[in-house]
Amino acid sequence: MLHVPGHSAFGKPWQPPLLRSAKYKLNVKIIVLKNNSLGQIKWEQMAFLGNPEYGCDLQPIDYPSVAQACGVRGYSIVDPNQCQDVLAEAFAEQGPTLIKATVDPNEPPLPPKVSFEQARHMIEALVRGTPDGAKIAKQLAKDTIRQLI
Repeated sequence: MLHVPGHSAFGKPWQPPLLRSAKYKLNVKIIVLKNNSLGQIKWEQMAFLGNPEYGCDLQPIDYPSVAQACGVRGYSIVDPNQCQDVLAEAFAEQGPTLIKATVDPNEPPLPPKVSFEQARHMIEALVRGTPDGAKIAKQLAKDTIRQLI
């Protein structure tokens, strides 16, 4: 079984899947996408409301250490080049494992189609002073170019 929550989602109800997996030695693999942000809230503020990101930073949590404290083997992926090796090792292990995958907090989770209004709101939010606005704009430009090529 595979469980893939984001950093903020795992921080809320993390106990049941992690603790149950440890208690019953279930072969569950938990991959936590970690960006130290309330990602969905951050992007909703910008794309739907046109407001700069506010109050979305989370306290960094060392999830592999939390997993180990619960009796579950913890892994960490910081560099995308580590993905294949770390995932292969974690999935080969019998029993539960937790893999923390650090992701770019400035990578927007764009829907398949972006409406004009969403694009306008995003630009407004960036102009109004979203933290790391230049990095986000650069990533949006790279994603747009990648789609066109």
